[in-house]
Amino acid sequence: MATLAAFAVPAVVYIACASSEPGSWDTAELQGVPYVLGISHPTGFPFYTLLGYVWSHGIPLDSVAWRMNAMSGIAIGLTCAAACGIAFEFGAGITVALLASLWFAFSPNIWAHAVRAEAQDLALACEAIALYAFVRWLRGGGDAWFAAAFALCGLGMAAHPNALWILPALIVGAAIAPRRPARALCARSGALLAAALMLYAYLPLRSAYVVVHHLDPAAQLPRAAGGIFWNYNDPHTLRGLRLELTGSESETPKYLLASFNPAHFGTAAWTFFTTIRAEYDLGALLLVAIGFGVAWRRNWRVALVVGIACTAGLLFSVVYPNESDVGRYRMLASWLAVPLLGALTPQSRRGRALVWSGLLIVFLAVGASMSLERQRGFFDRVAGEGGRWIIGAVRPYVAPGNVVVTGWLDATSLAYGAYVDRSLAGRIVVSDDKLDMPLYRQWARQRLVFVVVDPRDVDALDGAIDVAALDRWHELYEVTP
Repeated sequence: MATLAAFAVPAVVYIACASSEPGSWDTAELQGVPYVLGISHPTGFPFYTLLGYVWSHGIPLDSVAWRMNAMSGIAIGLTCAAACGIAFEFGAGITVALLASLWFAFSPNIWAHAVRAEAQDLALACEAIALYAFVRWLRGGGDAWFAAAFALCGLGMAAHPNALWILPALIVGAAIAPRRPARALCARSGALLAAALMLYAYLPLRSAYVVVHHLDPAAQLPRAAGGIFWNYNDPHTLRGLRLELTGSESETPKYLLASFNPAHFGTAAWTFFTTIRAEYDLGALLLVAIGFGVAWRRNWRVALVVGIACTAGLLFSVVYPNESDVGRYRMLASWLAVPLLGALTPQSRRGRALVWSGLLIVFLAVGASMSLERQRGFFDRVAGEGGRWIIGAVRPYVAPGNVVVTGWLDATSLAYGAYVDRSLAGRIVVSDDKLDMPLYRQWARQRLVFVVVDPRDVDALDGAIDVAALDRWHELYEVTP
């Protein structure tokens, strides 16, 4: 029942906080791409897209944006349940495990990501359940737990590649386990992981379908094929597939290799402590450190596997500079606090141990309650929030058949309106931060083209007429042929 509560309570809270309006930036994209069965920015997140397609069409409630936000809430709820389950494996009492899970659920970084569409949320759920399965196997469970761990790792990587950081922990765990997994089991588990990764075949197959059936509106414009939502990077081509899978446009492979430089290990370790301190408090940080020692004494193999799995990804988070929301790469690190706090549950039910158990329960209850109180702002939702305003601001000026060009932050909101809820039906949305005016002037020979820019960055656009100030950060221009 505690595990069920650890899932249900956060999930209900997150769903109650979920916005019905499209967001902006990556959020709006991940709200809309699954619904149209499109292709997201690298690495495409095929498992998230395919599951999101089923979810967004199978749950006929509220808006598409709300449905995808709610799916993230369910994913983080499952993550909390897995944390509670592993806490039990470390010897946690029922109340301690539940309260520690709720504190994690109500921590600021986790709550912020749980109420918006986010591929990392689904990956996190897969990682957490994979670790639970592997711990069950380490502690004597059947071979099915071992195979499930690797299958879930593969699904996590197909949701977001950041899940690959738990793979070294699973391999280390298999090597140090008291009972070595049979070769046949390793082969089956590896095959399951590979099968999950085959979901990436969705990218070239769907891209080819989009091209053949002319589904991408941006393909009507010269040199604009591979438009957002529908066919990012055009991965039915070898070049496009390489760009989509590697994220080489943002030099991701370079920084992935840099993650293995031992010079960054100290920074990653410090980041773990600062993450726990920020998400919980100083007292919790001290208890987490003590909890690791207790967990190590009880079962050093389990402690080592879970510790590596939850902290290895910090290496990438501290070296990758092209990320404005680094917190989503550190959610598993704060998740580790739950089983380590759970490990502090005394094994004895007498005397001082009983007093300590009571104090621990009070500490966790106060921490979870205070965190819940501090994050109450997530319940405040207003009509027209998020990216809805830019949709409404652009609509009177950009008629169906026209093109609107703007940066990624707002282009995804506009694309949601154009391709998902049809509040901007018929408009062609292009995301471009480079302002290629000669190209836009070429497009303007066939149809009206508008550009939305930040007036603080651009005083005037060569070959464009200033149409309107949408607000002090958005100026609308019409491009002349």
